[in-house]
Amino acid sequence: MKYTAILILAAVNGAFAQSAPRTIKGIVVDSANHKPISQAVIYVGRTTAGRTGNDGTFRVSADPDPTVLMVRRLGYIPALVALPQDTTATEKDLGTLSLPPVKTDADRAVVQDVDTRMFPELASFYDHKARFRQGVFLTPDDLERLGGNLFGWIRQKQGFHFICIFTRRGDVDCGQEASRGRTSISNPRPTSRETEPCLLSVWTNALRPQHTLDEFQMSDVLAVEAFPTPGVTPPEFAGSPCATIMLWMKHGGPVTAHP
Repeated sequence: MKYTAILILAAVNGAFAQSAPRTIKGIVVDSANHKPISQAVIYVGRTTAGRTGNDGTFRVSADPDPTVLMVRRLGYIPALVALPQDTTATEKDLGTLSLPPVKTDADRAVVQDVDTRMFPELASFYDHKARFRQGVFLTPDDLERLGGNLFGWIRQKQGFHFICIFTRRGDVDCGQEASRGRTSISNPRPTSRETEPCLLSVWTNALRPQHTLDEFQMSDVLAVEAFPTPGVTPPEFAGSPCATIMLWMKHGGPVTAHP
């Protein structure tokens, strides 16, 4: 009996040892001038694990299971590092990771390739971006650059001035229509279509059951595509009489529509 208890205890301790997280560290530099890159975002798998400091260094936690680490910073080609399974080491030093600056269309194509390797669903996003030119598309780097109120920014775009959204309280928020009457600050002479309030159709691949835009945490959004009219909307997002928005999430599943 005592021997059995020892075996059980050993098995439990072994399970804890295998599930203990490990520390991943390194330094991120510009490949051209070798200077440290601060505020680079560190992903472990699909999760944002941290950022680099002013000296370009980072320390993040990762499970011992095999995964991929991504380092990305606006204006640079992201780096992908495969992390094999390791249940013995408590710390792994990746050394120096060099990020090449984005300067050409070829560089931007490499960024797109890295994005789709890390987040395969973004292949659909980039396909729409290439084919539906009248939409508004925000890549992961665009969202990093934009900050602030995403939907306030979209409402400044042509055709989106009077989009309306449901709020979690059940109200309908029509943005500038409520605060400025029927004249857009961006377009003082809008067309009749632009002056009509439009209930935005929201699509997402979010795993949690969010139903209104103000329930989404923008830090969880990976990419955004928005379309002002049905005529310029991809057929898979059809259904709205006016504007449509698709939110691609960092932790995503099947694409579904929300009110």
